Formats: sequence, C-alpha cells, structure tokens
Amino acid sequence: MDADREVLRFQPLIDALSAHIALLDADGTMVAVNAAWKRFSEANGNRQAHHGIGLNYLALLDAMDDMEPRDAKGLDDVETAHRVARGIRAVLASELDRYQIEYPCDSPTESRWFLLTVTPIPGCEVIRAIVSHEDLTALRAVETETLQRTARLAASFSEAIDAIARAVEKRDPHTAGHQHKVASLCEAVGLELGLTQDRLRGLSLAAKLHDIGYLGIPSEVLTNRGRLTEAEERSIQEHPDEGADILAEIDFPWPIADIVRQHHERLDGSGYPRGLSGEAICLEARILAVADVFDAMTSHRTYRSAHTHGDTIDELLGGRGQRYDRRVVDALVALVGTSDP
Repeated sequence: MDADREVLRFQPLIDALSAHIALLDADGTMVAVNAAWKRFSEANGNRQAHHGIGLNYLALLDAMDDMEPRDAKGLDDVETAHRVARGIRAVLASELDRYQIEYPCDSPTESRWFLLTVTPIPGCEVIRAIVSHEDLTALRAVETETLQRTARLAASFSEAIDAIARAVEKRDPHTAGHQHKVASLCEAVGLELGLTQDRLRGLSLAAKLHDIGYLGIPSEVLTNRGRLTEAEERSIQEHPDEGADILAEIDFPWPIADIVRQHHERLDGSGYPRGLSGEAICLEARILAVADVFDAMTSHRTYRSAHTHGDTIDELLGGRGQRYDRRVVDALVALVGTSDP
C-alpha cells in the first residue's frame, strides 16, 4: 500500500475528529493533516503550503534552536520543542508506546492550552505515528475556576474556625489568643518532627479548636479566681470529651475529634479524661499537649502569675519520656531554647 492509499484510508477518520492531527512517516515528515488542523492553521495566519504536508515535523521543531528567545516564554517554547522532538523520536523508534505533554499556545486575544499526544500506528508501510493537538483551554478555565472556588471555600472555612476559636476565648478573656499561639507552636514542632503538610494542617486545625469544649462550662467556673470545687474540677476535666463530641459529627479529613479528646492525656496514664497512656495517644495529641502546657504556663491567668520560661522548660524536661513525649519535648526545646528570651 503506497502513501496516497494509506492517507485515503485514514483521512475520513481523522477529519471526523476535533483535535488538530498530523500523520507522520518514519522520518517524521507530515504526510497528512485533518480538517481541524487546516482550520486552526488558517485561523492563526499560517502560510505554510498545503498546511505543512510534506514538511518534516522534527525539522520544524529542531529549527527552534535557531531562534533567539526574547523572554522567559520564548525559552519555555524552545524547551517544549526539545521535549516534543525527543518524544516523537522515541515513539518512531518504538522506545515509547505513547508520548504526551501539555503546553501553552497563546493567541493575541486569549491564553490557550493544548495536549499533544504522539501515538504509533503499527502495521502501516508509510504512516508510522499520529500527532494530536487537543485544545484544553475550556477545560483549563473550568479547572482554574474550580481551584479559585476551592481556595475561597478554604479561606471561608479557616475564617469560620478562627471565629469559633475567638468565641471560645471570649468565655475567658485571660486566655485570649491561647489557641492560636498553641496552633503556631504545634505547626513549628510538627514541622521539626517531619510531619507532612497534610498532617500539619490537621494538627493546626485541632489546636485552634482544642478548647472548644469550654463552651459547655459556665463562665463563672472558667474565670474563678479561687480553688475549684470537686464538681467544678470534674467539669473542667470533661472539656476534652465535650469538645470531641461537638466535633465528632463533622466529616474532617483528619482525626480532629480524637486529637481534641486526647490533648490532656499523658504518656504515663495520669492525664484525663480517659487515662490513656503510651501509643494509645496519637502523635498529634502528644504535640498539642506539650504546646498547650508551654503556652499555658508562660501566660498569665486569673489565679496565678505567668511562670518563667526556664521554669516551664524545667517542667517539660522533668516529664520528658514520662508524662510528655520525649521527641516532642526535644523539638519544642530546640525551637524555643532553655533559657528566658
């Protein structure tokens, strides 16, 4: 079968496709293009005879080396041409089953994106590969809009969490900013420990909400300057459970309720509300526990003055490996130091 007969065989098929298509021989010469290719070529002022049929596709790409790029976009265009040329050669040499790349191809009036696909055509004497350029501009626009909408939703979600944190702190003005300071500490410690960005996001969110259970405790108990009664002490110790129950029905992608429930647990089982110990306490809760203790001790409260930085570090080091996770304590100490700033 000669080239003309092969082209006649494929022409109706490729003309029915909306992608811009060229058929290549073994050397990379274009032996046919489809109707969509011709329309695109004409609409963009391409003056190549026969819409490029008879020209070598690889030679056109290699000629990009002779251009002198004027800006970063020009450099990107040359690099894209190199990649496409390598991809086509690899397909023609049977080194790749298929090659794909997305690339920009802007017009004077809009930003456009295309998906180039090079696929071998086995069993033909002349035509060896099909090069397809599919317009992704509309899809990219939808993706961009979706990403922007997702970013807006994420920002709104973050603002809602911050509003809840402020509502909790208004119950006790003397703890203002506590949850956000603890969240910042948790993020720094988690980063020091090598947590992934996804786990850091969950940890930060849990830290911002860790005292949400205080919403169920009378404000006079929270602001009590004297000694608490046993009943009041029990209500305070129930706030991790109360907070976890509030959050349990929300379908977070992180174990937020568990982290909140466990943030007053201690490795030796001396914490509350469940008396958990060791590995039964998740790492995020162990990080939150240490950060919470550090900020609480170094902050002024209605019933006591702030502890010094050094005394607070002594407390954490004294409980290192017993009440508090040693890795977490070491990470926090590495961040804040052992002496008063």
